[in-house]
Parts: sequence; C-alpha cells; structure tokens
Amino acid sequence: MRKPLLFFTFMLMQAMFLLTAQDTQAQERVTAAQRIPGDSMLYFSIPDVELLEEKWAQSSMAEMVRDPAFADMKKDLIQLVEKYSKMFEAETDLGLSNVLSIPAGEFCIAFVKSDEGKFGGLAFVEYGESGEIVEKILEKTAEGLDKEGAKRSISSVDGTKITIFSFEKEGDDAGPVKVPLSKKFAYFLKDKTFVASNDEKILEGVLAKWDGQAQGTLSAKKEYQYILNKCADADAPAVMHWYMNPVGALQSILGVASRVNPQVGMIQGFLPALGLTQLKAVGGSSYIATKNFDAITKTFTYVEQPTSGIIDIFKCPAIAQQPPVWVSDKVSSYYSINWSIVGAYDSIETLFDGFQGRPGAMAAIIDQMADNPDGPKIHIKKDIIDNLSGRIQIATEIKEGEQIDLTQMSGQFVVALGLKNSDAFQKIIASLTTRDDFPGQAREFQGTTLYQLPAAVLKSPADAAFCIAEDQLFISNDVKQIESILRKDRGVGSLINNPNYKQISENFPEKTSIINYQNADAQLHALYDLVKKSQDDIKLEGIDLSKLPPFSFFQKYLPVTGGYTIPDDQGFFSSNYSMKRAN
Repeated sequence: MRKPLLFFTFMLMQAMFLLTAQDTQAQERVTAAQRIPGDSMLYFSIPDVELLEEKWAQSSMAEMVRDPAFADMKKDLIQLVEKYSKMFEAETDLGLSNVLSIPAGEFCIAFVKSDEGKFGGLAFVEYGESGEIVEKILEKTAEGLDKEGAKRSISSVDGTKITIFSFEKEGDDAGPVKVPLSKKFAYFLKDKTFVASNDEKILEGVLAKWDGQAQGTLSAKKEYQYILNKCADADAPAVMHWYMNPVGALQSILGVASRVNPQVGMIQGFLPALGLTQLKAVGGSSYIATKNFDAITKTFTYVEQPTSGIIDIFKCPAIAQQPPVWVSDKVSSYYSINWSIVGAYDSIETLFDGFQGRPGAMAAIIDQMADNPDGPKIHIKKDIIDNLSGRIQIATEIKEGEQIDLTQMSGQFVVALGLKNSDAFQKIIASLTTRDDFPGQAREFQGTTLYQLPAAVLKSPADAAFCIAEDQLFISNDVKQIESILRKDRGVGSLINNPNYKQISENFPEKTSIINYQNADAQLHALYDLVKKSQDDIKLEGIDLSKLPPFSFFQKYLPVTGGYTIPDDQGFFSSNYSMKRAN
C-alpha cells in the first residue's frame, strides 16, 4: 500500500507544481517592449518606478540631501516645491504629490512608426491604484483641449476605447510634402496602464500586441535581446533600459526629406557605401545602489558583421593596459585607448579610393605631398602612421583651489601617443623643429630633449611642450606637466596606486580597448567657488545661496567614476562604475 500512496503523493506534487508554474507564467508582467514595433527608433524605460525610488533613496545623492548639514538648503527647496504645489492644486484641483505618485510600475517613452509609415511618440504609464486621479487629470486635459478647439472622437479596438483629439486643419497638406507626423493627442486606459500617442493608428498597433505574444515587437528583435542580455547584472535589477536605432532613424528622416529634395535621396545611397548601415542599434541598462557601487551603467553598440567603411575606422583591439606611473593620482580624468590606427588609415584609404573610382588615388596624393620640395619631406603613411602603435593616453588635471575661467575648464592636459620606433620619430621631430618657421625652442631636461612653445605665441596661460620618452610622444599644454613626467620621483602618488581606482579597476577584464577614470572634484570646486563668489548676483527664486554648505560637505558625496570598453563578436560593450570615494 505504501508504494501507491507515494506514487499518488508524487503525482499530486507534480500537478501542483505545473499549475503554479502556469499561473505564474499567466501573471508574468508584459513590458512595453513587448507591445511596441520592432523598428522603433527610440525607446526608454523605467521598468519599475517604485524600485527606482527605493534605489535612489540608497544613493549618495539621497544621502547628501538627508545630511543635517544640508537642512537649511533643503528647507528652501521644500518651501519652493510647496509653493508651486499649491499653485498646481488651485489650477487643477489635484494635489501635486498625488499626481507625482501616479506611476506605480513601468514608465516608458518611445519614438516609433505606424503601419502607415507615420512617425509618432508613444508613452506608457502603469498607474496601479491611482486610476481615479488619472481619470481626473484626463477630464481636466479634455476640458483644456476642447477650449483650444481640438476635435474629439472615439474609436474602439476589441472593447478598449481610444480617445482622440485632433488639431489637424484644412490646408495642412498644401505644402510640397506632408511631414508624416499626426497632429493629434490620443490615449487609452487598459489593465491599469495609460498609453498615449500623437497617432491613434500607433495605439491600435499597441493594442494588437497587448498580450505580449505578438511577433515583430521590439522585445523579439535580436539586437534588443542581445543588448539586454549583455547589459544584464546578475546581482541587481536594472532601474533603466534604453535602446535606439540611429541609422534607421536617419534613413527614415532622409526618406521624408527626399520627397522635398530628391538629391537628399543620394545621401541614403551613400550610407551602405560608408558602412553605416551595419550599425544596427545602441542600448543599455543602468543600476543604482548595487552591492559595491553607487551606480553602474552598461552600454552595448550592436554592429552587424562583417564591418566596413567608417565603422572600421574606430576599431580598438583589446590589450592588457593600465595607467603608467607618470599618471598622477590627482588627475581629474584619465583615458587610455588602443586604436587600430593602421587599420583606420587603410579604411579611410579604401573609402577615398572608392569615391574617387580608382585604386591608389589616396596613396598617390600622399606620395606627392611627401615629395613636395617646399614641404617638410615627411610621408604621412610611412613616417607617421606606421610608426604609431595606436596606444593613446590622455590625462587632465586641475589644481585644487585654482581660479579657472569656465570657458577653459579642461585644465592642464597631457597626451601620450605610443610609438613603434622612437628613434625614427625623433628624426621626424628634429627635422620639423629645425625649420625656420618653428616657433619654439629645444632644451635638455632630465636627459631628454624637450621642445617648448611660448604661451605668447599660442595665446594660452602657459608654455606648451612636447618630447619623446619611453617610446611615447608626450604633448601638453603646460610644460610643467611634461617636466613632472620626466622626473624620477614621479611614481609617488600615481593613479595606479589610488584606492578609488583600484576598487573600480578590479572589475575590468584582463584586456580592454578603452579604460577611463574621472574625479571631478577640482572642476566642481572651481564651479562652487564661482557660484559663492557671485551669489549676490545670482537670483534663484526661493533659494538663498548663502546657505550652501562648504565644498568639503559636497566633496564627500561626489562619486568617483571609471569604466572600460571591450570588443564583442557583435560590436562593443562598455561598463562604467560610480562609487563612493575611499576615505
């Protein structure tokens, strides 16, 4: 008897599991991406507004607002919000706080095309239990639109009412071409979701896909799925998703423009030749208050293979790279890029020859320039391009407390270009700097020939300089930056030993195409000082700038950011991290 009983129990458990699984699947939430067309040009979604609010409350910025030292400034902000809330309530009979609390699930906006080829905006707002407030807002909106002379009509799709307000007038089609953009406001309410567009045909298309099972939606598009998968995070839910099809949007716009000017259609014909039609999509996801970071942003650029043309110009193979010791831990920003410069040159040459209609056209021009008796006798391809490794490093620094013109907030920068043959490149530099028209002078510093350009000639705050050292061509807008690099004690205080950089770079893969790091303290301090200095002349309603806490208060909440980019079989992936600074 025991075996039949065990068998019956097992079968009952299986049945319960299947029923539960089916019920869960039936109740699985349908997203906006499952309801909009696959050829959507732009899509932005907050999957769960309440989750975003929860995560934001855990962020550094929210922590700053809660800090008692910010209380006086916060009080002014609250009073300003209350003032406009009362004005809003007087106009609408609705509390602003109630209106702002409407989003209870997904919020999404998109730019799409209807089945008739018209452009249109689209918005989704899940409103949960705020249906009564939504109805009141729509009633007020309808009253206002009626007063503006909008023509109201109603249509229905499978029992769902679509309300349409039309602003189109006779004569709108009188121009040489009608822009395919409906002058309407249309909406419907379904399953506690408000959906609006400027074209009811777009809404009809959304309703046709409402169950989330339709083909041809954005969520079913391979590019969207690939991007979403690549930008997922195993440890945290995303608070934002975005997706755009830039070339598709450009083609649609050019298609409209070509109706007015047929010559514009020629541009469309160039896009495949330029290789741009291989760029299919760009998208990503954002995360806030994760286990280890204040925020993470992941982006993927989807490129159909094989690539050609302009896209090949920007190829950056992955290599092992990190900041060298000459990069100070005081830098405001640092970038390291491994660019396939020879491949880029070849791509440019191929494009040029293709448009000229004859192979070797660009090479012939470069040869002529090199043979010009009045020129520097330098061959751009053989002497310059072939001698560059493709490694490019850029470091910028702004001295703390320095008075900075807002039009010149780049500070002091150093660019380092990797060289394959330093001796050969030194000869090129020597041939250029010994010419009579060279405005600078050469001098020795720490055993290296340094070339200095006077500030008066460049009309800049400091003398610029360049030199060749350690198989790199260093260029800076401040000679002191070059001198600090050439000193032997430069390893003290290097970025690579900075605890903030270390924590971020622990998440970098072994090989990368690009790495970056930003610490904006100095720039923001300069901006803060400017605001404080001019606070009596800056008029902000309800805000007393004298109540601003000292910069040291803001500094402890300012994030340090960094990230990397790597190539992928379908394009390239970037991830950027924002973290609270190490104390």
